[in-house]
Amino acid sequence: MKTRLQIKKKLVISVILITGLASFIVGCSKDTTNNEDKTTMEGIIAKVKDNQILVVKGVTNEEIKALAEEEVIKKAQSAAYFELKQEVKNLKVGNKVKVWIESLDTSNPAYGISSKVEILN
Repeated sequence: MKTRLQIKKKLVISVILITGLASFIVGCSKDTTNNEDKTTMEGIIAKVKDNQILVVKGVTNEEIKALAEEEVIKKAQSAAYFELKQEVKNLKVGNKVKVWIESLDTSNPAYGISSKVEILN
């Protein structure tokens, strides 16, 4: 016959295991459908072609208009080409935009996929 102490030990261990497992499950689950949680980039559009844009930071509109694409990329603090998953109307060179990044590589310039683009100006 089991003693009360053995039963209490098993009960305490069971409660600790269940609590730990529940914490692990809750901590590891995350809703990834919310665009607000995704990484974003703000910058100026330096090129628009079909469903792709080049977004740069650290370059002025005047520099974008005066320099070749390669020179703009070299001068920029950061530059990334984005494939647009959805059509965005009225995107023009010189627009300040916020881009929601779905995926992005680490090349220079970077290449990625945008789930959303918002014109800021």
